[in-house]
Amino acid sequence: MLRFGRLTLNVAAHEARLSDRRIEFTAKEFDLLELFMRHPNQVLTREVLYDRIWGYDFGGESNVLEVYIRALRQKLDAAGAPRLLHTVRGVGYILREES
Repeated sequence: MLRFGRLTLNVAAHEARLSDRRIEFTAKEFDLLELFMRHPNQVLTREVLYDRIWGYDFGGESNVLEVYIRALRQKLDAAGAPRLLHTVRGVGYILREES
């Protein structure tokens, strides 16, 4: 079980909850969120994310990561979470509570 604020991830059951509300994620979205929750408050570079989630370097032209980050943000926002995934311009993304 991983926790970050009101967000919990039951990795064994492949279930995500914000407080008591269940959030549905695709397999890749769940994997991406799990990686962020295993490294909270730590900037994860695009290269690390591509390598750990997709298993290889997508190269500089792919926008697949941005598509998944946007989907995660939309689902978390819709569930009532404050902004948790932040862009660190030119570096990558970080899971942290808004300050």
